[in-house]
Amino acid sequence: MHSKKPALFAFIFSFLASAPAAAQRGASNAPSLQIDVQVRNPDGSPGPRGVRVLLDSPEGGIYADCVTTEDGKCRFVPRDTGVYLVRIQGGGYRDVTERIELVNNRRGFATLTLRKVDDSNGASPSSEAPSGEINVADYNIPEKARQEYDQGAAALQEKKLTDSIKHFQKAVSLYDSYPQAYWMLGKTYMEQQDWKKSEEALKRSIALNPKIAAPYIDLGAVYNQEKNYSQAVEALHTGVSLSPDAPAAKYELAKAYWGAGRWPEAAPLAEIAVKELPDLGPAHVLLANIRLKQRNAPGALQEYQEYLRLEPEGSMAPQVRDMVAKLQKALGQ
Repeated sequence: MHSKKPALFAFIFSFLASAPAAAQRGASNAPSLQIDVQVRNPDGSPGPRGVRVLLDSPEGGIYADCVTTEDGKCRFVPRDTGVYLVRIQGGGYRDVTERIELVNNRRGFATLTLRKVDDSNGASPSSEAPSGEINVADYNIPEKARQEYDQGAAALQEKKLTDSIKHFQKAVSLYDSYPQAYWMLGKTYMEQQDWKKSEEALKRSIALNPKIAAPYIDLGAVYNQEKNYSQAVEALHTGVSLSPDAPAAKYELAKAYWGAGRWPEAAPLAEIAVKELPDLGPAHVLLANIRLKQRNAPGALQEYQEYLRLEPEGSMAPQVRDMVAKLQKALGQ
């Protein structure tokens, strides 16, 4: 058994050199994927119009947002299967999150109950959202700019990216001090994989209000895509400091640390991601890779096996199965 270890770890390091930091979620372009959200008041009645709901992607970072209608409802239409987080943060409300799995199901349902900040501790909601998210109500936005924003958000939900960009650009032309519109413009460019334009829009959002978390987190994700890991770490560290209870953001930061070769710093964040997002398959791959760096082969094997349990048809499943087989052989299992 002892003689097998050098060969095992030689293989490990070759695997780590070629494997991405985490698996992408299984692609599915089926139009039937949908998440319906019902926001309710504490008494069970439908929530108000205008509550902003965020959808976090499986890889971390904000995937989309929507605003509730008169009956407290909104809908997300994800393109891909995976595990998502539906959440309300800021706007004077306590953080509320629900995990939705679109793996074996095509539709998900989330019910979020509103609780104002002053309902729990007597504090009054301030102009800054407690989680560092953008609170649109804090800005004196002209109605025409707001309408363009709403149309842009609706087009983004339908994946009409060109239309979405036109509306967000119109919104900021009508009101240049509109951080939410710049943020969403940056997100739309992310969907187009136009990283440079996304970066410009997100930086503008941050310049308008440097105390909001979401644009930092998305900017960090853009830098990760560009393999600019040092700047990704900087942006994501700021985002996490502004929104410390966002496990998906911590996972994105762990990926940035990993990409920068700073795996000891990635380790505790990856552990948090696995603990708080146990159904997020790619987080287990990232933690498995870190366990290999720690020369903890049994721990790596456990995380790889958990990924295969969660995403047996995931994009990294063939590589992970190969790794599992080699680790089992080396460990005599």
